[in-house]
Amino acid sequence: MEEIKDVKISHMVLGTTIAKFDLPMRLVDDLNKAYDKSKEAMPYHNSQLAGKIKEEKLVNAILTDEMKGTFLGCFKKYLELAQKPFWVCLPENAWINDMYAGEYNPLHFHSSKMTDLGLSSVFVLKRPSTYGIEASKENDPTNGWLQFTGGDQSPISISQLAVDAKPGEFYVFPYTLLHGVYPFNGTEEARRTMSYNCNLFKESAVTRKD
Repeated sequence: MEEIKDVKISHMVLGTTIAKFDLPMRLVDDLNKAYDKSKEAMPYHNSQLAGKIKEEKLVNAILTDEMKGTFLGCFKKYLELAQKPFWVCLPENAWINDMYAGEYNPLHFHSSKMTDLGLSSVFVLKRPSTYGIEASKENDPTNGWLQFTGGDQSPISISQLAVDAKPGEFYVFPYTLLHGVYPFNGTEEARRTMSYNCNLFKESAVTRKD
């Protein structure tokens, strides 16, 4: 193997940023308890979503100020990581998906009636003890995994990213990034996630209140 010595190396990435935040399990537990308690009263959100999932419900009403503050902090940190800190974050709708065997979320992107620019997110709250049997290629599993698609299709670039997302992980990415979730089988347990949209505006476009 050839080696390079005494050479200064810098690394630059061009394209979409995906950030993963490992949030406290206390937050996961609190959200699950609040949702389980109020689930029946929560309004369905299916008509506004791409998912082939029966139980997709708006949950803004159960988010405490502390929860909202945590998620807003993550959105702002994302903008710092993406080197775009001058945008103003205005969180919008949050919804929970209870996804069961045979259901799936096709590749899709997010949008808002208020702006074309924003941040999407996926917060993992529960996952089944098994995602079942892979139809083929057992050594390369994707059942129940979160899929991101985008970027350069060059053989030396990464354009597909499949993630075995676990409870407590909060993924943040732009509205325009295609993403989806593969179906799974072999269990009656739910894969539960919360998505939270955050609109972005230039600071000059937001009316400030003194």
